[in-house]
Amino acid sequence: MSDPPLKPKGESGAMKIGPEGAYWDVIPFPHNKAEREQLIASLFVGSFDQYVAMESEPSLAPFTELTQNGENDLDFTVQTALGQMLMELAEFAPLAAHGPTFVHAPKSLHPSEKAARSFELIAKKSEHQGGNNRFLVLYVTEHGFWLDPISIEILRRRLINQAPQFERVYYVGVHDLQTASVSEIFPGAPHHMFGEHADDVLEHMNVIIPHPTEMTIGRSIEFTGLVTLNGRAMRLPMTVDFRNVGTLKAK
Repeated sequence: MSDPPLKPKGESGAMKIGPEGAYWDVIPFPHNKAEREQLIASLFVGSFDQYVAMESEPSLAPFTELTQNGENDLDFTVQTALGQMLMELAEFAPLAAHGPTFVHAPKSLHPSEKAARSFELIAKKSEHQGGNNRFLVLYVTEHGFWLDPISIEILRRRLINQAPQFERVYYVGVHDLQTASVSEIFPGAPHHMFGEHADDVLEHMNVIIPHPTEMTIGRSIEFTGLVTLNGRAMRLPMTVDFRNVGTLKAK
């Protein structure tokens, strides 16, 4: 009996504060391919019922009867508000251009670059797995590859002009093993903030979120100090800031 297929993974997750201070809570994505896809699909379905950014009508929600398929089929079968559909998952990890492994992945990419690379991924998936009653869900495991709202808006416009063979395309941003957020990429609706900008303006916009390994820890001490002014002693609140006392550690 052969071993189950494994998938490499990057590092992503939220910054949190615990008893020992601030830390990077890296998501323990499963290496096992089937287990990871089950996790992503379940997070997508559960989060979809809460809120979908840039959603078009009619909605596919609610989802029921999520079933994982075999290796030679699309990843999942699921019952939607529009009937039974097939769901394909795809990790956005442009390591051929920005790798070659997750260890070498950039700490960030410009939204226009992420839009271009994810467009290539969708086109490839569309050619091989696209069709009626099928939709595609993108996800990431590497912080530097996350699809921000500007990337999604650029991508949405490109897909409107060069439509994939999937009926819908979504992005699920995983926050931890229990929570995620969903955005509709195709056909989608214009983003409430970035949707009003012209294409040439949008292509040059950027979202800057430092990589957790680039963050440093600072500490502040607040106390009441004694100050002498014009010969009179006064007690005043004081704050002392200590910067760069350490780096953010992953857990």
